[in-house]
Amino acid sequence: MGSIHSDVVIIGGGIAGLCLSVLLQRKGIEYFLVTREMQQKVMALAETLPPSALAMIQQLGLREVFEESALEKTLGYHSLWGSSQVQDVNFYFQHPYNYGLKLDKQLLLNKLEGCLESHRSVECKDWSWEEEDRCIRVNSAEKSFDLYGQIFVDATGRKKALLRRLGIGSTVHDQQIAFSCHLPRIRHPKIKHGVFTEVFEGGWGIVSSLDQRTNVMTLYAEKGSPQGLKMREYDHWQTLLSETQILQAFLADEVWSPVFVSAANSICSNEIAGSDWLALGDAAIAFDPLSSHGITNAVYTAWQAAEAIEERLCSDSDFALGVYSEKLRKIFGAYLATRQRFHNHVV
Repeated sequence: MGSIHSDVVIIGGGIAGLCLSVLLQRKGIEYFLVTREMQQKVMALAETLPPSALAMIQQLGLREVFEESALEKTLGYHSLWGSSQVQDVNFYFQHPYNYGLKLDKQLLLNKLEGCLESHRSVECKDWSWEEEDRCIRVNSAEKSFDLYGQIFVDATGRKKALLRRLGIGSTVHDQQIAFSCHLPRIRHPKIKHGVFTEVFEGGWGIVSSLDQRTNVMTLYAEKGSPQGLKMREYDHWQTLLSETQILQAFLADEVWSPVFVSAANSICSNEIAGSDWLALGDAAIAFDPLSSHGITNAVYTAWQAAEAIEERLCSDSDFALGVYSEKLRKIFGAYLATRQRFHNHVV
């Protein structure tokens, strides 16, 4: 069995892992990216990057990649949350960018992959953590080999694949579950933007345009709640949304996909970094989708991780990784306080 040595070993080929790979490559830091073969295809969810994140991706030199991966620009959103009046949040007065981006996530992943040198990555069937040797044992279609690094990065999202193998747990702050499906696009006279959110008894929902023909509707509820149990079947959605002012108007007789169920809870890893490893993106801190932090979190943590890794490799001290960890904990703490205020309206 052969072996490969690299400064940084990144496990996970999502937005966080790919952004970190791009940033390390630009810094001239040697990395090796490990991704899974035949990853399960997930439903397109019309994810939005808010205007506040555009300055960051511009600073990182990634704006062109994100702009080219956009389905459309978004100029705002509407909500019925804690008020009987529809709120219109317009991005016109945002600075320096007065629009957000509704992203084609798969296209974005493809474009980020295109920025990388192919010999620095491998698709594998599975991998294992060898604690005694502090390495990753990779089993790919072509060969098996041991992968050594000075720093290992968990970029596997909510799966937390490396953290679990290291025996590191997480603190779960809620049990929120998401139920999503594709519907024919319906336009509402009061909704001019492509995103609308409304709270209802026991949950909340969001509808977002995916393209000119398709809406994505997602309902959220606590795992095991009466509402959550019913959300698994689209036939129950009309009843669940019968008291909503607007959200029910986006339901259609025809549903274009099965209901896709996914975790949408708030989680913070009990440890975010160690002497020779760190977690980023959802593997480190995962947010409620209401915050619109998902993609922003992936890019921001990749940026901060790249800076911390560079300092760690230059100084041979894990101080920078500790600073990185503390920074993410403070962000997550502030988010929890804000989340509580919003979810007081979900009864």
